[in-house]
Amino acid sequence: MNKKSPAGLYIHVPFCIQKCRYCDFYSFPKGEEYFEIYKKRVIEAIDFYGKRYARPYNSLYLGGGTPLLLGEKHLSDIMAAAKPYLTPDAEITAEGNPGVSERCDFFALREAGINRLSFGLQSSDEKELAALGRIHSPKEAEETVKAAQKAGFDNISLDLMLGIPYQTEESLCKSIDFCDSLGVQHISCYMLKIEEGTPLAKSELRFLCADEEKSADFYLLACEELEKRGFEQYEISNFAKGGKRSFHNLRYWLDDEYIGIGPSAHSFMEGRRFYFDRSIKDFLEKPFCENEKEESSGGGWEEYAMLRLRLSDGLDVSELESRFPEVSGADILENAKPFEKPGLLRIKGETVSFTPKGFLLSNALTAEILFG
Repeated sequence: MNKKSPAGLYIHVPFCIQKCRYCDFYSFPKGEEYFEIYKKRVIEAIDFYGKRYARPYNSLYLGGGTPLLLGEKHLSDIMAAAKPYLTPDAEITAEGNPGVSERCDFFALREAGINRLSFGLQSSDEKELAALGRIHSPKEAEETVKAAQKAGFDNISLDLMLGIPYQTEESLCKSIDFCDSLGVQHISCYMLKIEEGTPLAKSELRFLCADEEKSADFYLLACEELEKRGFEQYEISNFAKGGKRSFHNLRYWLDDEYIGIGPSAHSFMEGRRFYFDRSIKDFLEKPFCENEKEESSGGGWEEYAMLRLRLSDGLDVSELESRFPEVSGADILENAKPFEKPGLLRIKGETVSFTPKGFLLSNALTAEILFG
């Protein structure tokens, strides 16, 4: 197995205490009665795909939902099942929400092999949190991070949302200060997208969300303030200190391979993209092969280039040509030149990379650069 290049492993845990108003992820409130059967099925899937592809995993990401809700016993069992397939240096992340410090033993999670945590803070403002339907307070967030640090976690990420109800430039800066004061190594800043069918989309609160122009202002402000505090932007929405980039998330933008386990989870292996339906019933009852839905073939040059342009490191056209000889790097550089003077991108040698302003227009710019 170890002769093959490592892939990534994603495990979706769809359980939450309460669904947030803006959330469109496949998740729902469920109790302990579901945890045991779900854990067993995940363990079966780990073994099935581990044997099917015979690939080591150098990253494992437990996402959700709220994976830490499973508790240290179930998570330790999942980690034990995954261990034979993991490289010794694997980055292993578990997501959770602030306020879980009383529900989860962080020392036990470290012992199980989890070495990175990501918490959904979203804001440090009480009013903004309430509008989003979050059930934690800033104080609980602080206590959760400190409890994790006390247990030895030195790679912690916090999520912030931009353009949310009641947010101002001042409150955004306070939220960034709050994150920095806790000594975390990673911050993800996402612009709120109001998804159809969510409670927020049906609420009067939607009229208090920032419009496109104001959201862009918040994004540029966040980029500027995070840079002042030593957070390097390495992807459209992600910022890290001390080289603590999320290795697992990076693999998506580097077009690397990964297996996704659980309802709504996606995979990219051996040039094939497939996914599981948003159905816990199907995941628990159907054979894995029968439950796989074909998405598309993957690994083409357009996909590779598009994903690379999401990164602050940008797209090296010489690497692109080496991997895809049919592509003209010179044409891409020529297409990119008009956008350099307005400050939307940088061209350094044979590398094209977006600035924060460019990231705001990345979809349109990417099409212009790649196809003219």
